[in-house]
This record gives sequence, C-alpha cells and structure tokens, in this order.
Amino acid sequence: MPPKTQGFIKGALILTAAALTAKILGMLFKIPLQNILGAVGMSYFNAAYSIFTPIYALSVSGLPVAVSKLVAEQCARGGYRQVRKIRRVSLLLFLAFGLGGTLLLILGARFFSSAIGNPGAALSVAAIAPSILFCCLISSYRGYYQGLGNMTPTALSQVVETAAKLICGIALSLYVLNRGLSEYAAYSTVFGQFAPTSHQAHLLVLPWAAAGAVLGVTASTLVGALYLFFRHLIKGDKIGREAIAAAPRPEPAGKIASSLLKIALPVCLSAAFTHLTNLIDLATIMNRVSVSLARDPAAIMRMYAGLLPESVTQAGLPAYLYGIFAYTTSLYHLPAAITVTLGVSVLPAISARWALGDRAEIARQAASVIKLAGLIAIPAGLGMFAMSEPILALLLPAQLQDVAIAAPVLRGMGLAAVLLGITTPMASIFQAVGRADIPLKLIAAGAVIKLSANWVLLAIPELNVRAAAYGTILCYGFVLIAGSISLSRVVGRPVGVAKSLIKPLFCGILCALTANTAYGLLSNALSSRISALIAIGTGAAVYAIFVLFMKIITKNEAILLPNGKKVAKILEKLSLLG
Repeated sequence: MPPKTQGFIKGALILTAAALTAKILGMLFKIPLQNILGAVGMSYFNAAYSIFTPIYALSVSGLPVAVSKLVAEQCARGGYRQVRKIRRVSLLLFLAFGLGGTLLLILGARFFSSAIGNPGAALSVAAIAPSILFCCLISSYRGYYQGLGNMTPTALSQVVETAAKLICGIALSLYVLNRGLSEYAAYSTVFGQFAPTSHQAHLLVLPWAAAGAVLGVTASTLVGALYLFFRHLIKGDKIGREAIAAAPRPEPAGKIASSLLKIALPVCLSAAFTHLTNLIDLATIMNRVSVSLARDPAAIMRMYAGLLPESVTQAGLPAYLYGIFAYTTSLYHLPAAITVTLGVSVLPAISARWALGDRAEIARQAASVIKLAGLIAIPAGLGMFAMSEPILALLLPAQLQDVAIAAPVLRGMGLAAVLLGITTPMASIFQAVGRADIPLKLIAAGAVIKLSANWVLLAIPELNVRAAAYGTILCYGFVLIAGSISLSRVVGRPVGVAKSLIKPLFCGILCALTANTAYGLLSNALSSRISALIAIGTGAAVYAIFVLFMKIITKNEAILLPNGKKVAKILEKLSLLG
C-alpha cells in the first residue's frame, strides 16, 4: 500500500504554519539578542549568521529538492524499493558533504572574518561550522518525506529547531556575557585580556557573547537532526509491505548517487545564490561604508547627529552601521521564509506531472503558487515600507536611537522583500521541471547587479548603509522579470505571472496605506506601540476584505484548504470565489 500524500495547498499550509511559528520564535530570539548584544555585537553575530542562512536554505529548500524530486518521480511510477534506497544513499552522501563543509569553515574562520573587515567575528564563524553537518543530515530526511508528499515532519522539525535556537542561543549568550563581565569586576580582565575601563570590557566580551549565541544556533540544528532521526526510527515512512513487494528492483547505489548529484549541485548552487545578496552585503557594507567615511566624514556624522551612541567612534561606525542593517534582515527575510514553503510543497506535485507530461496542469499550479506568494509577500513588504519606524520601535523599544537610523533602511528592504518573496518559490518550479540551471543563472546575473550597485552606492556618503537595499531591489527586480519570461517558455504554456500579481498588488497597496493612515491618526492619542498594533491589525483586516471581495482565491484553491469544502461552500454562497 503506497503512503498517503497531502495535497499541494494543504502541504503548503502545513509548512506555512510551521514557518510562521518558526519566524515568531525566531523574532523572540533576535529581539532580546539585539538588546543583549547591541549593534556592534550583532555585527559579529550577523557575520556568522549570514553564512548560516544559505546553509539553512540548503537544508530547507536546497538539498532536499534533489531527494524530493527523485522520490516523487519514483512514487509516481510505483518504484518504492528505489524510494527506500534513495533515502539511504542520500544520507551517506550528505553526511560526507556536511563533514567536509564543517572542517572547511572551522579552518577558514579567521581568514573569512578578516576578509570581510570584521576579525572579531572569527569565534562566531567557527561556532556556526558544525551546523553544516547537522543541516545536511536534516536535508536527507526532509527531502525524503517531502517527496512522499508528507510535509508534517519538515514542519515540526522547523518548529523544534527554532525553539531550541531560542532557548540555547539566549541562554548561552547571557551566560558568556555575564561570565566575562564578572571576571572584569573581579580581576579587570575579560577572558584573560586586560580591560582598562568598563566600556572596553564590554567591547571585549561582545565577540564571545555573540559566539555563544551562534553556538546556540548550532545546537538547534543538532536538535532538529535528532528529532528527524528518532521520528523516522519510531514512525517510519508508511510505505506498506505490499507496495514494496510489487515494486521493481532498485538501481545500484552509484547510479542513485549520480542522479542525486546531478540534481543537487545546480539546486544547491541556486539555493546558495538566492542568499548571495546577504554575503555581498556582508563583504561590502563595512568596507564600502569605510570608503564613504573617508571621503566625507562630516556628511555622515551630520546625517546621524544626535542618534549615535556615545560609545560609537568614527572608526567603529562601519561595524555599528552593519549591526543596524542586521536589525532589518530578519524582517526582510520573513515573507520569503513563508513563500519558500509554497515551492517546497508544490515541487513533488509538479515533478510527478512533468514525468507524466501534463503541462497544462503544471502551468495552472505554477500560477497558483505565484499568486499565493504574492498574496503573502506584497502586503508584508509594503507594510514594512509604510510602517518601518513604528514596527522597529515596537520590536526594539529600548533602542530608539538605533530605530531612527534603521527605519530608512527597512523601507528599502521592505520593497526588496516583496520581490524576494515572489521569486523564491519560482526556483522550486524550475527545479521540478528539471531546469535548476535557470534560477542559478538568473540569480548569478542579479548578484552581479547587486554587487555593482553596492560597490558604487555604499561609498556615497549621503547614502552609505541605506544603499544596500537599493542593490537588492535591482537584483530581485531583474530576477522576477527574467524568471517570469523563462518560466512560460520552459513550461510551454503562458503562466501569467503579471496577471497573477495585479490584484494582490492593489490589495497590498491599500493595506499599507490604511496602516500608515491609521497610525498617523492614532499616534496623536495613544502610545506608539498600541497605535502600531492597531494600525497593523486594521491594515490586515482591510487587506483580507479586499482579497475576498475581489475574488482573488478560486474555488479549486479554496477546496484544498483545511476543511476546504466547507470554506468553498460558504465563500461560494457569498459570491467571493474567483
């Protein structure tokens, strides 16, 4: 008996719910951590986390794609013995990759941190290294279950992992910080290094405290890997004995490994390149802001007059501004962290349809994925643009000086978040139809645009760190336009990307305008935090109303929701379905 599978929308909802939960837990991790470490400490943490982000992308939507695609194709053909062998081979293969990557990062930690102009991040970079191994092990299990059409193990492992990151990261960071400051109080040293003042002691302890937080992130990936291992050991994969007995003989392990690598390498490169903009920012922001500071220090100091903490010197300003930029990145990645689940969920379904040659259904499913991605990314990103300062003040009430500097950065990153959120699931569609090379080429070209823009614009004193968002907008704007054209050509049918996004864009603009107007009216009578919460809720309510009244969701999409038949019946009676 073959295993039961979840529909693409239901699977996407399971993953989306998990992603939202994980993001909420992630914000509960990042917000107190930002208050503990400050902008300078966050520059060390973010240097390592910018390495972790593409690695984590591989474990969520990169390496699992190769396993998921092969498993889904074999399930469509009844090759369940082959399915089991794919899991075993992928586990060994990814284990080897993980060990190699971990050793490489440990040995190169000092070189990497020095190359980006942030040598204090070396401890954090070394602390994140073991996560490569654990993420590779996670990838094998997640890809296997996703290929079987079961998104629940992936979803639960994400939540378990993020909860562990919250607990371990905050606890280790606070422990290291308190230990270092206690040593200073007793001996005037911080982990053996003399500190002439309390301010100097705080600066000396920050790299260690950031490394403690990063070590918590690494511990969370170990917890995620152990969860999936024991879940599989206890519950298995639900493939019945009859299905195994009726399946044809599996291919040799070498051939399976070759097939996995053939799919995995371009997919992994594509997933890594998707986060290449983070690495470009990591490599260029401090270096090029230093150039702008050398060109006209007075212009930059005037721009931030009255906002910089007393402890931030002119020499330390590039690291401080990079830490400010780091405040915006978790919000910027939020829409894409949700929309990536749409691609993960639809990939097995499109892979199976591609194997059967059903291109009309592929075009329909691709259009649905892009529309749903737009419905999520557009209001989220435009909301960041319209409500940047209230949102940051809500999250960082103790750092209002930093908020004033970060708000203009978040406005630009909000627009970039819309583009990233829509393009992220498009990569999975290309991968499902055997064209993983296309997103790789597109994001490589976009990265060149991003790098060029950063190099030129960051060095302009009047722009400095704000220019990082402009390069990201140019990068993903190109990827969206070129990707839309390429997708229709590959599928052989018009997918209608622009048509799918027009109505969500209109609703998203109304949402942002409503929230901004409501905040302006309420902030005169209520506190900033209460006004922000009410304004965001009002914008979301207006958005939901217009989405329904414009009939953006179709009956087929509504049926695939949990209790979808009842939902579709109610919406149909109210004439709210497209």
